[in-house]
Amino acid sequence: MEGRNPSVDFKGERRTNATHQSATDPEAKPYRKGDGVGAFLCHSGHALTENRHGLVRCVRVDEACGTAERENTLAMLDHLERRHGVRPATLGADKGYDAGPFLLELERRWIEPHVAIKSGKIDPTSERADDGTWARWFVRGEQRSAAFRKSQRQRRLVEEFFGWAKTVAGMRRARHVGREKIRQCFDLAAATYNLVRMRILMAT
Repeated sequence: MEGRNPSVDFKGERRTNATHQSATDPEAKPYRKGDGVGAFLCHSGHALTENRHGLVRCVRVDEACGTAERENTLAMLDHLERRHGVRPATLGADKGYDAGPFLLELERRWIEPHVAIKSGKIDPTSERADDGTWARWFVRGEQRSAAFRKSQRQRRLVEEFFGWAKTVAGMRRARHVGREKIRQCFDLAAATYNLVRMRILMAT
């Protein structure tokens, strides 16, 4: 009689959504954070911080996938403008956000993209070049400006929040099942981080 968990040999096969699914949290998806790192079932957390003091302005928890960072950043920018009437003048981000359509969406919102561009040749005159290629070429040309360099320095403040959330707030490994519960924990972690951050800023 076959049991509930039949033995399956996955040796030599890649982990995908078709072969691996969490028995306790079906919303979690396999995701690989970098080269040489295995894929783990997880959710993706995203945060938007202001670049002066590093206070968190908006957070989101979504499905872990390759486009989640860019999609959720645009959603957070829209929420920030709709809810608080705030539209940033610039947006600093790392090379994970280097995508032509994303840069165009920032410009459509009148936000100057200070996004690190990956190395390699960019030929905007190529017949295959689309509007996104032009955007990447233009942003690369702005990388030497003082404003761009400042945004790249200040964007690291968001990493301080993620480090604090993982170690102090216990978000490295979620203790709850379901994206909605994890989102509530992430919201609470961001609010607590802001209180701690403001206490430090007021004392200086």
